[in-house]
Amino acid sequence: MKRTLILICCTMLLALGCLALLVAVSGMPNDKKNGFNRQWLKLTLRQQHSYQLPFAGERLFGAGDSLYLSEPSHRQVYRLDGDLRIIDTVHLNVNKQLKPPVNFFAGAGHIYVHEYNSGNVFSKGIQAAAFDSVKLSEGPFVKSLQLSDSSVVIRGFMPGSPRPVFMRINTHNGEQRQSDILSEKADAGFSSDGILCSNTKKDRLFYIPYFENGIYCMDNNIRLRYKHPTIDTVFNSDIEVTNRASGDMQKLYASKPRAKVNKRAFANDQLLFVESELQADNEKADTFRQYPVLDTYHIETGSYVGSFYLPVDKRNVLSYYVNDATLYVLLKDQVVSFTLN
Repeated sequence: MKRTLILICCTMLLALGCLALLVAVSGMPNDKKNGFNRQWLKLTLRQQHSYQLPFAGERLFGAGDSLYLSEPSHRQVYRLDGDLRIIDTVHLNVNKQLKPPVNFFAGAGHIYVHEYNSGNVFSKGIQAAAFDSVKLSEGPFVKSLQLSDSSVVIRGFMPGSPRPVFMRINTHNGEQRQSDILSEKADAGFSSDGILCSNTKKDRLFYIPYFENGIYCMDNNIRLRYKHPTIDTVFNSDIEVTNRASGDMQKLYASKPRAKVNKRAFANDQLLFVESELQADNEKADTFRQYPVLDTYHIETGSYVGSFYLPVDKRNVLSYYVNDATLYVLLKDQVVSFTLN
């Protein structure tokens, strides 16, 4: 059963990539009116710095003013200064080649690397020579957050079960707390896959499904504080999953394409920012195709504040990081910072 669960999780990650490709060529759902309007914020968005990268980046991450950049080979990460220039290289001296999906976090002078398919977390001090490792789960997990040096939240699976659950794990003593939010379907998380992020203080965790309307806010003990709709009109996902047998293995596949509603999300201690994939009825199609639109919500209530365009080519956006009122954007060939007023 353990082998079956691992295969299900790995297949899910592969199939979601195929699903995104199908959606990209399907032309849905912005071929028609989507039934909602955006309220445009009177926002002063000022570019601070821009730095042309000498290599391909992957993801921005950080802790407060400390900003880092990962790259696709996962052999090192780079520390950036206030002008977005590389000032230090942190070599990932892990005793194996890290295989994607991999997620990175920083905090209190440490780098944390989450390797989803192995169920491992690797950590090291910035100046330390080698990484320590902790096994979080026997099988893979599909989402994660590093809350502190001893606390990690993952969306994984109980042994022998294809139902996804949120788990807070103490990496020092192994204690666990579980939450069954969005665990209704035993489809390895296909229908409820989404974005897991937190505010700066990490006392509010947010889960925003990719394929449907909704913000799930939890405290840092993964207890639900509220569920609030996003401004769009997609209230449920009709993703269909096919179960196929291959010998003693069970493989899950998404049997039809489904368009993403929400693409990325991040938060500071005031606002949750959600990059939407749905065009509002009061938007021009050319503008929506060219620029990413960010919908903002109050983190304490989930209520909608307003929306704004980011003046970058949305086709080149890879990652965001926000620190107070400074927004950092990783593009395919550069890093840009903006001040939000």
